[in-house]
Amino acid sequence: MWERHGSVRGMRTEAESARRNFRLSVWNGISFNVGETFVDPATVLALLVSQLTSSNWVVGMAVALTEVGWYAPQILTIQFLERRSRRLPIYRAMAVVRILALIGAVTALFVLGDRQPERTLFWFLLGFGVFALAGGFSAVAFYDVVGRTVPLSWHPRLWAMRLFYGGLLSALCGLAVRALLQRPGFVERFGTLFAIGTVFLALGAILFTFADEPPVEVSRKEMHLAAHLRESASVAWGDPAFRALFGTRVALAGAAIATPFLALYAMRSLGLPAAAVGGFLSAKIVGYVGANPLWQRVATRWGNRRVMGFVGLLAMGAPLCALAAPWIPAAGPGRGALLAIAFACIGATVSGTNIGYQSLLLTIAPAARRPSYVGLMNSFVAPATALPALGGLLVDATRPELIFGVAIACAAGAMGLARRLPAGPATDARPGPDREGDAG
Repeated sequence: MWERHGSVRGMRTEAESARRNFRLSVWNGISFNVGETFVDPATVLALLVSQLTSSNWVVGMAVALTEVGWYAPQILTIQFLERRSRRLPIYRAMAVVRILALIGAVTALFVLGDRQPERTLFWFLLGFGVFALAGGFSAVAFYDVVGRTVPLSWHPRLWAMRLFYGGLLSALCGLAVRALLQRPGFVERFGTLFAIGTVFLALGAILFTFADEPPVEVSRKEMHLAAHLRESASVAWGDPAFRALFGTRVALAGAAIATPFLALYAMRSLGLPAAAVGGFLSAKIVGYVGANPLWQRVATRWGNRRVMGFVGLLAMGAPLCALAAPWIPAAGPGRGALLAIAFACIGATVSGTNIGYQSLLLTIAPAARRPSYVGLMNSFVAPATALPALGGLLVDATRPELIFGVAIACAAGAMGLARRLPAGPATDARPGPDREGDAG
């Protein structure tokens, strides 16, 4: 029987706690998916930052915050969590930090607006950056609690329900985003969007704080953080499968270098209206949700190595569509439709990466070193997820078409590197967990 935290709720059996945590995990994912739709980095966030600065480097950096913030801190949490019998208190503490940081970012939008763009941008990015980093610190705790308290046989249904219902609601919310982007004032558009997003993100974080967690036996072996990391990194980096997966994931991160600038390219170079961004967002979510059954079939039949190879091929789709768009007549819906296809490719690429990368990472990691493998891999990948900032510098110095070419080259590199990954069919092909809101 698991102990409950506090005296009001009494005691729960292991089965009752498992069902409770399953429901809370599903609602957590649905709420995060909806919330992230209103603050989507590749569309809404990129458009917001572009209204406050003419620097594409800053746009790229702002968009990269969500990825860097989630990946980078995990290496610092491995030893910290492994020495504690309960990991949920870390998640609860970070939930408070995340909510307060989002409130601070939204307050900057409402109070300062676009009258003082530099101040608004500083305070907004400060709050949003803290939110992203706190999410990274809570990530390992979140998945550790879910992994220990929800039976593994339930996981396919858990991630599938988060994906299906969260993705469905997110696609519908894309229509609301489109309507809000048509409003005239800066605060009316972006203040409202981020306020709604904050409500759902906060709700998702709060819901999971009510999960039950049994204590876990803690190893008595004491090792300083630096020594722990040196030992774990030496073992992991000596594994050819680890190196192959790292190279493939970094190449896919490079293929995403142009993602933050697609919506801006559509508006600035192709003359599409800002409201079209809402349609792009819906297309991205549809691509994410719709491609999942295909990826699962490929993984089950041919293995996750084939999934990663196909992901590299599909990652070429978005930049190729962007390069082809100017050749389509400006009159008519052709350009907008082609850019929608580009965003659908982005969503499908994200879902394929989630399934292939996460499944391969868990497959190659020895059971005794799984937290270290996961934390080290994600933190090693973190610098590559900051590549959109470099992409912004290239756009500022040259033309956006250049980074589309770089993205195509990186995607081709990912296809080649994927050949070195472990082969064989996947016995457990399911939507892989990424951030709590995993609808791309």
